[in-house]
Amino acid sequence: MQPGLAIGQTGKLLFVGPDVLSNHSRLLPTLAVFVCVLLASCASLPENYVRKPSWKLDASEAKLALAFDEELAAHPGQSGAYPLNQGMEALAARVVLARTAEKSLDVQYYIWHADESGKLLIKELLDAADRGVRVRLLLDDIGVGAADDEAFLLLDSHPNLSVSLFNPIALRGSRKMGLLADPRRLNHRMHDKSMTADNTLSVLGGRNVGNEYFGLNELTNFVDMDAFVVGPVAGEVTDSFDVFWNSPASIPISAFHKEHASPEEYARAREKLDDYVRENCGPYYAAMRSTSFTLELKDHELNFYWGNIAVLYDLPEKSGGGTSSEKLLQQLGNMLGKAQSDLFIISPYFVPGEAGTSRLVAAVQRGVRVRIVTNSLASTDVGAVHAGYKKYRRELLEGGVELFEMMPSLNIDAEDAGNFSFTGSSAASLHAKTFIFDRQRVFIGSMNLDPRSVDINTEIGLLIDSPPLAQQLELNFEKMLGNACYSVVLEPKNPARPEAGQRLVWIEHNQGEEIRYAKEPNTTTWQRFSVGLIGLLPVESQL
Repeated sequence: MQPGLAIGQTGKLLFVGPDVLSNHSRLLPTLAVFVCVLLASCASLPENYVRKPSWKLDASEAKLALAFDEELAAHPGQSGAYPLNQGMEALAARVVLARTAEKSLDVQYYIWHADESGKLLIKELLDAADRGVRVRLLLDDIGVGAADDEAFLLLDSHPNLSVSLFNPIALRGSRKMGLLADPRRLNHRMHDKSMTADNTLSVLGGRNVGNEYFGLNELTNFVDMDAFVVGPVAGEVTDSFDVFWNSPASIPISAFHKEHASPEEYARAREKLDDYVRENCGPYYAAMRSTSFTLELKDHELNFYWGNIAVLYDLPEKSGGGTSSEKLLQQLGNMLGKAQSDLFIISPYFVPGEAGTSRLVAAVQRGVRVRIVTNSLASTDVGAVHAGYKKYRRELLEGGVELFEMMPSLNIDAEDAGNFSFTGSSAASLHAKTFIFDRQRVFIGSMNLDPRSVDINTEIGLLIDSPPLAQQLELNFEKMLGNACYSVVLEPKNPARPEAGQRLVWIEHNQGEEIRYAKEPNTTTWQRFSVGLIGLLPVESQL
């Protein structure tokens, strides 16, 4: 056996050195077992702590609920959806939820960065808790990536704010060792993203909390999509939150520590946070006031699309690696394979697999126009996923599927990009997860069409039955295709010799001019080689 890369049980790449292989190969299994036992003995999750079940509060008499009585009465049994294409508008929507909540705020995220947007929203949550609002903050432990728990403990010390971690690492002081101790469990993550106020208003979609998700990063920003929803569907989002909050996989941060932060420590940290937001976030608040929200909820100024809206979500048990009859993709009823005329898929991480590829090609064969928008190699932030996608690119094109790949840099007017906001950043990446079915229904959520979303992580999304919204979003995305995406096509290698076969070509549309690339645009030879090498490894199930 030669030294090099090996694949662990979780699909991670492990380096196996020549000294281990040649001199100690017989001892390796014994050593591995010993190390695993040692780590496991030091990395057990807390057991002797008080778990207090917490459920949805009755907020039917809250001012927020009463404010929408008239509109809800005009649309009995329906909910309203307002698409959040613009990053600053999406941030403003979250601030509005925090400021208008009277009874409860339920906040669930995969990633929460400690940058300007992250600190701004933490301050808004604390302000709500100061008003007596019950705030429950559920974070994925891996996604947050905190080096220690100090910040969580400070938040949790507020009497009206509780912090829980989903599928947490047991060794709080040594996260890498904790990962090694329990890799199978920790490979399954909570990828959900939602924020709900008083069971009445909710923001749900693809955005995590961090500058790059709101167009505020100086280097790279994500093109993303959320929906701001009102009505019965918001209560259903709270129900899904309750399922996760009360799951054994969600553990209060206090369970890992004997002592909370002292009142003096909290006061100092709060003063520091308030000072930081006041000194650094003034321009962001000014920008948010210029959006449709103006940091005040004026429901009649928002163009809600009304219809039947359902919350689709994976159960937390999926994170344990077991099977679940409630997988989000199953709840969609295989709608991706049942479109009748038009299927528009926006998925930044797209690895359809053999079965998915066959179903998409079959849809084309029965007369459905299938268009897929994903990241190019130059724009993706996960090269391994692109390696999985590129294996199916030619077969999809040969089957009649239309492919579009996001350009790596954008500096165009929002109007020209279909109302998507770009800051003129030097780099951009697609992050929206949106499916449009027959121009009638829309799915907006956290789920990519890749093996990790389908089989490993938990996901959530909204299925919105609203032809006007579906048609408007499709129009917006179509505008983006011509300005911000490469068209990927197959063309003859030699038009004079058809037997020479076809090659992949990327077409850029620039002010009416077509620019053709025979290689993946804006990439280096090393990038293409690396992705090709990864594509040879048996890691697709982990992508």
